Amino acid sequence: MKHVTIYRESDAYSSFPHVVILPNGKLAVAFRRAGKFSSDAAKNNVATHHDPDSAIYMITSDDMGQTWPEENRRLVYKGRWGVNDPAMTVLADGSVICRFVALDIRPTSAVGGEPPRKIFSHRAEHGLVTSVVGNMIMRSTDNGETWTEIGVEDVPEIGGSCSRDPIVEMADGSWLAPVYTGAPQRSDISWVVRSFDRGRTWCEPIRIASDEKGRFSELQGINYNETSLISLGGGEMLAMIRADETYHTSGDQFMPVGMVGNLVTARSLNGGLCWTFPQQTGIWGQPGSLMVLSNGDLLATYGYRRAPYGIRCAISKDRGQTWLVDEEIIIRDDSPTWDCGYPFSIELEPGKMFTVYYFVDDTGTRHVCGTHWKLP
Repeated sequence: MKHVTIYRESDAYSSFPHVVILPNGKLAVAFRRAGKFSSDAAKNNVATHHDPDSAIYMITSDDMGQTWPEENRRLVYKGRWGVNDPAMTVLADGSVICRFVALDIRPTSAVGGEPPRKIFSHRAEHGLVTSVVGNMIMRSTDNGETWTEIGVEDVPEIGGSCSRDPIVEMADGSWLAPVYTGAPQRSDISWVVRSFDRGRTWCEPIRIASDEKGRFSELQGINYNETSLISLGGGEMLAMIRADETYHTSGDQFMPVGMVGNLVTARSLNGGLCWTFPQQTGIWGQPGSLMVLSNGDLLATYGYRRAPYGIRCAISKDRGQTWLVDEEIIIRDDSPTWDCGYPFSIELEPGKMFTVYYFVDDTGTRHVCGTHWKLP
């Protein structure tokens, strides 16, 4: 395995990367960059993933991920909202879309008599109140050199939603987006929403997974949230869902910006219109991303937020019915903290993999990394 640094600044918190191959053949990684406030908070063990000083960038590699020149970095979005969790999709027409979460982040002192949207987070130690605006979508027709805003995904039935996974373009050009809503007022619900006009409007949400024991609090039920979605053809789809149950990890350490639990799957046989009950995978990780390998096997890549902290993968040879957990592939197990991960993998050529994620060095700096490795 060969580890490479994709993007690092000593006074920035760079995280949540996603990787694609652009139409021009270059490898591209989208990521979130937050400023010194987030960097200092993380180094002082009060990490936050909500920062009004945050932006989405894309950086490209001219040599398939071996080097990532700073001059190849392009701004995707910096504007009114704080941002999180970008993911790109290369569409059949050669354009690229980037979906990310838009957040209304206000200093407590600025809230005053104007209540925000439903409160998603109130971190008194940071003096910030956060609400979810929704998933914003940007589009590029020139391999990420410039970007234009399509808009914020609007699904009135569920309100502002989050995601961390790419939009799926179906064979007929329609779009499916896995999203989630709920916490902290109830446990998270995993949904899929659908667009027939390239993201301008969205149909009614379809529920993938929820736990009604948590209808009054995220602490009372399983939180089904960050969901990876793939098409297996013929209307069959597989979802891998983060199923969190506790804020405590190794040594009962409390994590203020994320929970932990197992990964589960659900299956649809009609293009995502209805789903099976969640099925345990035997994988403990947060969150997971799915891909179909060139040999037809499935690969799940996931963060591992208990000691030894890092990045891991598992393979399925039966379309996601079972996973070879006993043959788990360890990409990294040397992070000094749980605050790492959010990985995605891509197959550069048969059996030759590249996995991106964020990591922590010995100075406490959160930065974007990648690992070149080969399938067993």
